[in-house]
Amino acid sequence: MKIIVCLDDREGMTFNHRRQSRDRVVTADIVREAGDRLCMCPYSESLFLETAIARLVSEDFLEEAQAEDWCFVENRALAPYRDSIGEVLVYRWNRHYPSDTTFDLNLAAEGFRLAEREEFEGYSHEKITKERFVK
Repeated sequence: MKIIVCLDDREGMTFNHRRQSRDRVVTADIVREAGDRLCMCPYSESLFLETAIARLVSEDFLEEAQAEDWCFVENRALAPYRDSIGEVLVYRWNRHYPSDTTFDLNLAAEGFRLAEREEFEGYSHEKITKERFVK
């Protein structure tokens, strides 16, 4: 499976029990990257309600995802799925937030390499860094 996460500079995924992933430019880019279908938990679905992308929404979406599916992860541990993950797309806010949930994979130690990096302006952040890691 392929994973999409939004992180701060300290690998934080949520802060003050809120999502970091709310930026409409990032949401549009995620939809473009995911293509036909995006898997997510019910908490994440509200970000994609106004998009045309097909969604697999389930508490068990990481178990139900197929090998080529993109999974949008905001508040879940990924270490139990490390052997199933072939690609990770990271959107970095380039900020420090007090995080409640952190990204629990060390991509380099897991055998991932940085394949692509680009910066763009988001709606709520003037600079967002997008990184693609592949095994």
